[in-house]
Amino acid sequence: MIGSAINAVIRDRIRDLRERAGLGRDELAERAREYGAPESMTANVVGFLERGRRGLTLEELLALAGALEVTPLELLGDQAAVLIGEGQVEAPVCPSCGGEAGQLEATVRGDVGKLGELGPLEETLTKTAIRLAAEIDGLHGEGVKELPRLTRELRSAVEQILAGRRTVPDPDDEDDLDDLGSPD
Repeated sequence: MIGSAINAVIRDRIRDLRERAGLGRDELAERAREYGAPESMTANVVGFLERGRRGLTLEELLALAGALEVTPLELLGDQAAVLIGEGQVEAPVCPSCGGEAGQLEATVRGDVGKLGELGPLEETLTKTAIRLAAEIDGLHGEGVKELPRLTRELRSAVEQILAGRRTVPDPDDEDDLDDLGSPD
């Protein structure tokens, strides 16, 4: 149900925004590929999306938003509430600059807070993730073209943080033989 509602909005929004920008389907497909859409993004695919005959991936959503010079949330229109929740969200304050943090930055800060104690590398990576989230929150106009790159960088930072968490052994775990600490 949610997916079909989002597809209906996307269908109408893609067509409307494409026509307002004066782009043909082939031009939109080409621009979307420049923003990170797969090579399979063609004028035919744009047509299928506009007619609601095909759903789209998150990667395609991001690329189309960049190509149309809008944010992904603007492309989703009223259905954006499905992703960000209903109602007003009080903007948290950024501890480093005292300004209001955007929605993505607030989410990343909340997730980082749940990690607990951080090692030096994790601390650097989390600062990078927060900075990237803040940059994404601040995108508008021509800056939207940076969305695919910033999203890839944020995803990479988060993956590195999580990978480090999976490989760090718990120091409280004792070895099975209880004798690995002293070679005899």
